[in-house]
Amino acid sequence: MEKNYKVVDLFSGAGGMAEGFLQAGFHITFATDFSKEAAETYKNRHKQLGYNTNYYFGDIRDLTNCENKIKKFIGEDKIDVVVGGPPCQGFSLSGKRLEDDIRNTLFIEYLKMVKLLKPKYFVMENVGGLLSYKFKSIKGIDHEIYENVHPQEVILKESLKIGYSVKWKLLNAKNFGVPQNRPRIIFLGHKIRRYKNGKNKDVFHPPNFPTERNTITTVEDAISDLNFIKNGEIKIKYDNRFGNKSEYQQKLRFGLTPNKNGESIKAESLFNHQTSKHNEKTIKRFKLLKSGESISELMGRLPDELKETFNTKKFRCTKLNKEDISPTVLTLPDDIIHYDINNARILTVRELARLQSFDDSFEFKGKRTTGGDRRKFETPQYTQVGNAVPPLFANAIAIEILNSLKLSDK
Repeated sequence: MEKNYKVVDLFSGAGGMAEGFLQAGFHITFATDFSKEAAETYKNRHKQLGYNTNYYFGDIRDLTNCENKIKKFIGEDKIDVVVGGPPCQGFSLSGKRLEDDIRNTLFIEYLKMVKLLKPKYFVMENVGGLLSYKFKSIKGIDHEIYENVHPQEVILKESLKIGYSVKWKLLNAKNFGVPQNRPRIIFLGHKIRRYKNGKNKDVFHPPNFPTERNTITTVEDAISDLNFIKNGEIKIKYDNRFGNKSEYQQKLRFGLTPNKNGESIKAESLFNHQTSKHNEKTIKRFKLLKSGESISELMGRLPDELKETFNTKKFRCTKLNKEDISPTVLTLPDDIIHYDINNARILTVRELARLQSFDDSFEFKGKRTTGGDRRKFETPQYTQVGNAVPPLFANAIAIEILNSLKLSDK
């Protein structure tokens, strides 16, 4: 009988990291996030799988400032692994990188939870832009002030003070079966014993980073079977006349994440497969795009009379190349255009979920999309997908943590 290793999932989002760890055989005992819609998606998925996961919807600082609240949710469980990806908008190169963005310091709250829970290991995920960001000033767990310092330096120093050795590496989800260019910085921490003479000793076996694969999964392999949907439609059933039924498509249709009985969940119907209603001008603009080309590049090559006709503010929008991987899936729905010139449109939530490697049985809750100031208060389905850790990527990391736990037990 495999030992049931326990995980706490911080900044859980819709549950991409959890999917990967569940696939590796871990049990999620507790999870938390500030987004109401992401929490609804997460709880619905775990209910669907039959798992009993305690969930706290709210600000993580309410937990780090009250140890009794944490004990209420976790009880006497000994936690093996803490995982999570603190919000990355403040570090992202595609964002505004505002100095006063409160999200920039939430990794400190993550480390406070590690200090309180004392897991054997922790995994922290973030955008690659974190490495080039620099704080003018930031306060550590014990109120030490760091000045003119990179986040990774703070993470390593603060972790060492609470008894963890940490290493980090920039990995790309495309090298782990995900059909998407998604570089992410991964921090792996394991518990150590510190001595007064300055030396440290491993308490648990140091984890390894997963080994990259030599093959990639293409966009066509990922979503070709879903292309029967047209402009302005909703589909809840598959059309088996479409698609090449690649191994990737079959895996996600049959399900990679086991339920509590160890059985996968086959998708009998389609969730989240709805297209936007594009006007004729928008469709014509999409059709002008070459494979792999962005709107910005299109505007650069169009004659002046057409530039004025098809001008738009959505310059970053890119058309997929079906024989390649997708660009990074972001939080807005109109950043990626389908590769089929005869079906020019943005992707559905389900198609983006495929590019993120979610099972088809995984249902995203809340509004499909929202706009304007509502984005400050709501996390629609498109945003939940874009913010998620790809499950296959998380699974590759989870397997390495599992191997280290087993070696430690020996």
